[in-house]
Amino acid sequence: MPNSSTLASKHSICQFSGFRCCPVQPNLRHPHYFAQNYGLPQVDAQLKLLFVGRLTPDKGWGFTCKALEVFFQTTPADQIALLIAGDGSMRDEIAQALQPLTPHVHFLGRVAPQQVPALYANSDIHVTTSEKEARGLTVLEAFASAIPVLAPRAGGLMENINDGWNGFLYEPQSIPDFVDKLQQLHQSPQQRQQMGQRGKEQMEDYSWEKAVQNLVSLWQAEIASLSLGPE
Repeated sequence: MPNSSTLASKHSICQFSGFRCCPVQPNLRHPHYFAQNYGLPQVDAQLKLLFVGRLTPDKGWGFTCKALEVFFQTTPADQIALLIAGDGSMRDEIAQALQPLTPHVHFLGRVAPQQVPALYANSDIHVTTSEKEARGLTVLEAFASAIPVLAPRAGGLMENINDGWNGFLYEPQSIPDFVDKLQQLHQSPQQRQQMGQRGKEQMEDYSWEKAVQNLVSLWQAEIASLSLGPE
C-alpha cells in the first residue's frame, strides 16, 4: 500500500487532467472472447499476458524476449498465453526469438481502437517493458479495464503505478526481478483482482467530469474565502 504522501502527490498531479481516451470501461469480459473473436478457444482458459504497442526496438522487446524465456523455464507453459497486439519492424525478429514458446505466443496484429477495451478486459495482466514512456497510455487503458500492470521502474510509467498496489514495477533490465514480479501475479488471482480494481478506481480521477468537479470546488472555495474576508 503506497503511503499517503505518495498518493497525495500523484493526486495533485492528475486531479485537473482529463483523459477522454481512457474512460473506465463497463464489464466487457466474456468467457469465450478469444474463441469467438480470434479462433483461439484454448486461450480463454489460460492466464493471458497482454502486450500492446509498436513492435520496435524502443519498446524494450530485446529484454522482453529474454525475460519471457526465463519465466517459462519456471512456469508450466500450458497455463500461459502471450498476446501481442500491434505491428512494427521487429515483428519477424520477435516471432523468431519467441519461437521456442510456440504455441503459446499469439500475434494479434493491429487491433481496431474500438476493440481495444474488450481486449484489455479479457486479458489478465498488461506487460510493458518500454523504459522511455512519457505518460504510458497503455497503462491507463489497462487500469480502465481493471487489470494490473507489470512495468519497469523508469520514465513516466512510475507516475501512475504504485508498486505492489495497482501493479508491479521491476528494476530496469533485471530479468530476475521481472520474473519474480510476474510469478507473483501468475500465482495469485486474488492479488490480480485487487490490483485491477484499485487501478480502475484510480482512473476515476482522470475523467473530464472529475476534472471539472475539482475545478468548480476550487473556485467555490476561493469565492468563499473572499466573501469571509475583511470588508
